[in-house]
Amino acid sequence: MKHFDLGHMTLHKRKENDPKDSQNQEDEELDASEFEEEDVIPVKVKNRRPKEDSFTQQRLKAWNPVFTPRIVIPIYLLITVVFVIVGGCLLAEANTVSEMTIWYQNCPKEAPTGQNQWHDMPEKYWIYHFKDHKNYTIAPQWRFTDDPDDDSDERGTCHIRFTTPRSLKKDVYVNYMLDKFSANHRRYVLSFSEDQIRGRKPTYDDIHGGAGINCKSLARNSENKLYYPCGLIANSLFNDTFPDQLINVRDNSQNYPLSNKGINWKSDKRRFQKTTYNFSEIAPPPYWIKQFPHGYNETNVPDIQNWEEFQNWMRPAAFDKFAKLIRKNSDSDLPAGEYQIDIGLHWPVRQFKGGKGVYITHGSSIGSRNYFLGIIYLIGGCISVAFAILLFGFWLISGRKEADPSYLSWNQGSMAM
Repeated sequence: MKHFDLGHMTLHKRKENDPKDSQNQEDEELDASEFEEEDVIPVKVKNRRPKEDSFTQQRLKAWNPVFTPRIVIPIYLLITVVFVIVGGCLLAEANTVSEMTIWYQNCPKEAPTGQNQWHDMPEKYWIYHFKDHKNYTIAPQWRFTDDPDDDSDERGTCHIRFTTPRSLKKDVYVNYMLDKFSANHRRYVLSFSEDQIRGRKPTYDDIHGGAGINCKSLARNSENKLYYPCGLIANSLFNDTFPDQLINVRDNSQNYPLSNKGINWKSDKRRFQKTTYNFSEIAPPPYWIKQFPHGYNETNVPDIQNWEEFQNWMRPAAFDKFAKLIRKNSDSDLPAGEYQIDIGLHWPVRQFKGGKGVYITHGSSIGSRNYFLGIIYLIGGCISVAFAILLFGFWLISGRKEADPSYLSWNQGSMAM
């Protein structure tokens, strides 16, 4: 039998009713609330998974054609027909363009020098192409007038007479042609100053020491004046003089006017600007001495913004035989008849066995008389039809039935077993 001490129980009860113990109990309750769970804001986790749509999951509808010989051969034949038609039209249009090329580099040596002495030019110096006059063979004539006041090797005037059997439709273009003049040399094409061309005022160090494009080979003269414009391209400017009209030999009142305006790209007027140099700071390039024998003054500094012949020359050609526009007429056709053109000789070519000539033609919907583009289209058509024939031959020799399951790899393996 167990005995309980009532005294101890009374004491324990008293301790439970102690105010201090109640205060501690409240503190414990408050402390316990700190451990209750709070609302947690979920953190967004970056996910590189694409969106669930047809585009990102590559479920777009697609057409996957099976190119069989029945489809490919007609496509090749269609390409052939298109290319042949386009090429034929280009060749036919080019064949309607009339043109004349007359080389005059040997005029001082071979042409007569009398006042009214005209001789036919050798056949090697001229080429004619006239629409509806394919067999036209009337040779142009020439004569030479010397200039005793000029002591240079290339001097005088070459007079050339030519006859056109039919009128040339406007626009009529008069070009000069050069042969065996390689203007595509690396040092040559980089020898100019873009700052001078744009009208700025670069110093000697700017035009001489610039990286890449510079005038290192031809920057200033012995008086320390800067060449304007500097560089090899400007120095070698073609300077044979062409007239402002073609003289009608039979009737001088019917002379055909020519102009040097509108012979260059309009966009070049924004690039070529009038210089801000003072005339006392600059000098003409060495080969310009015939045009500026006493150098520059207040009135004769060239305005390259309006000098379209110079702008044309500053665009070097890619090949050693090229033509550049120097005169044109956009107002009227050139009537059939006999005409004379007088060309002042200043630009030497015989030292490097080159050639120079006058090239007269008229415009068309595809430009000048050029068969290149038409021939390229015809060649493309021939290649296309060759592929069609080749594919048709292979189809006849080794063709197979479409969707034949015997050609599947697993079927071929079972057949081999």
